[in-house]
Amino acid sequence: EPVRLGDIAASVGLTRMHFAAQFRCSTGYTPHTYLLRRRVEHAQRLLQRSEKTLLDVALDCGFRSQAHFTTVFRRLVGDTPNRWRIKARLD
Repeated sequence: EPVRLGDIAASVGLTRMHFAAQFRCSTGYTPHTYLLRRRVEHAQRLLQRSEKTLLDVALDCGFRSQAHFTTVFRRLVGDTPNRWRIKARLD
């Protein structure tokens, strides 16, 4: 399910902007970047430990498509999911 900033902020009694500012002060990341990083970390575990297809991993981690997953993964990790999987299994 989508994670909405307004819903999270409301659950702790803050406005969206105040929550985002406080979150960034605490973690060093915007809520969106933090969530993407966590999704990619989960994807790395799945890629290393399972035989799921890249599409299944992408969907299991909350990405809407394999293309979006690959773009975000490459930006954060520096390699495509498939290349990363191959290298991780060789180590």
